[in-house]
Amino acid sequence: MSNQHDELDQNEDLENDIDGEEQPELTPEMLESLQLLAEKLIVNWDFEVQSIELIQGGQMALVWKIMTENGPRCLKRMNRPEKKSLFSIHAQDYLAKKGAKVPGIIPTKQGSLYAKQGPFLFVLYDWIEGRQFDITVPEDMEWIMKGLAHYHLDSVGYKPLSGIPIFTKLGRWPNHYVKRCQQMQSWKLLAEKTPEDPFSVEYLKEIDYFIEFGKEVLGKLQESHYPEWVAQCKESPNLCHQDYGTGNTLLSNDEVWVIDLDTTTFDLPIRDLRKMIIPTMGDTGVWNDEVINHMLKGYESVNPLTPEQKKVMMIDMLFPYELHEVVREKYGKKNDVLAEEFTVAVEFERSKVKEINRILSEL
Repeated sequence: MSNQHDELDQNEDLENDIDGEEQPELTPEMLESLQLLAEKLIVNWDFEVQSIELIQGGQMALVWKIMTENGPRCLKRMNRPEKKSLFSIHAQDYLAKKGAKVPGIIPTKQGSLYAKQGPFLFVLYDWIEGRQFDITVPEDMEWIMKGLAHYHLDSVGYKPLSGIPIFTKLGRWPNHYVKRCQQMQSWKLLAEKTPEDPFSVEYLKEIDYFIEFGKEVLGKLQESHYPEWVAQCKESPNLCHQDYGTGNTLLSNDEVWVIDLDTTTFDLPIRDLRKMIIPTMGDTGVWNDEVINHMLKGYESVNPLTPEQKKVMMIDMLFPYELHEVVREKYGKKNDVLAEEFTVAVEFERSKVKEINRILSEL
């Protein structure tokens, strides 16, 4: 596939920043302007509008609920550049037409999957009524993990149309490890400039170990089944959602619906698993075998993993992602972060490594 289209990597830091943006307080003038924008855009589709309700009005994320004679629809401004948006728009259209549980895209009068206004693309979807999941409830956790497995399986076969760049992270994990280690090294310079700051004191005390450990994990990854699995997956890749979780899933009529595919990319399916499992553990501050076993049981009831694939997943989980994220908040995003948060992250990473090494020895 790489010979047919340009392959581009998504800027993960930008994705995280956008996904985590704070919603501004909208003034009456802003609300009126957004109402007029929706009214102007909706004429691109062929139906009678009964009402328009702004659901989300962030700096980038705009979502309206459009009531029509055929029921509710969702009008959304894509919050990615056009090339990235086209990849995900066509991926969602492929999935929906295949019967996967993602909202279908409603074409414009001209038959296009989107309307364009200035530099932005706007897409109209089926509106999915349902409830969000609570992953502290075992039944919900099982549901959501099965939904992820179905998403991965259903996405196999998606091939972007000619001219649409491919977005992929296949084979690029080593680069991501190196980048994070370099960031943690460069942030030492910022910490050294604030020697009175308790966070910086703790950071300088601990971080060299984790930088070196990150490099060790890189070596383990390169010696694992990872390169071979990547080569296999490139022949018939699946999509990773990259932002899968309670905010982007709904339970409707005993089926898991996946929404907001903006950041979807080609990658090994365990990327989404890691992004579900590690934050879930990190939120509690402790590794919990019962939780991870329940998550994997739900996923593997639909899409089983081989022992070698599980080893790759566990090696990836060794990398100090949670620690890096805490430090990025402090030095990358310039937010106030307490030294205690760093200490908790350090303790979690150390305990996590011990438990994962035990699991690896049993595989």
